[in-house]
Amino acid sequence: MASPVWRYLGLSVAGGYTILGIYEILFPHQAAAEFFALPDPRPPPPPRKRDNDDDNDKAEVSQAVSILTPLLGVRDLSLAAAMFAFAAKGQWREVGTVIMAGTILCAADTTVVWQRMGVRSYVFLILYALMFSDLLLIRYGA
Repeated sequence: MASPVWRYLGLSVAGGYTILGIYEILFPHQAAAEFFALPDPRPPPPPRKRDNDDDNDKAEVSQAVSILTPLLGVRDLSLAAAMFAFAAKGQWREVGTVIMAGTILCAADTTVVWQRMGVRSYVFLILYALMFSDLLLIRYGA
């Protein structure tokens, strides 16, 4: 494998997955609101007239977020664990392979974010593009 710079970049991708995973597990509602533009499930101040359908919808969203967002966090942590395990053994090409596999998941995430957030999702596209360029350099770098 090439210079230590590429190794550090590979470890930074693993660290990024770790941070995202922990955030998604510990703060699922905030992560869902930030990453996927899902409505804030916390109840709004009580209106003069309560609409039970709206309350039911928010409860369903809150329940789904409580279940699905931590699963995304576990997915991210598993990718990070695989990358750290390969890195500890000095198997840097394998680290690059795991990053490539994670890119498929990132592409699916980006598609969902793009559909939900529109223009605001450019930040995610830039981050994923940077991560993708890092992994190509790790996998096929000098």
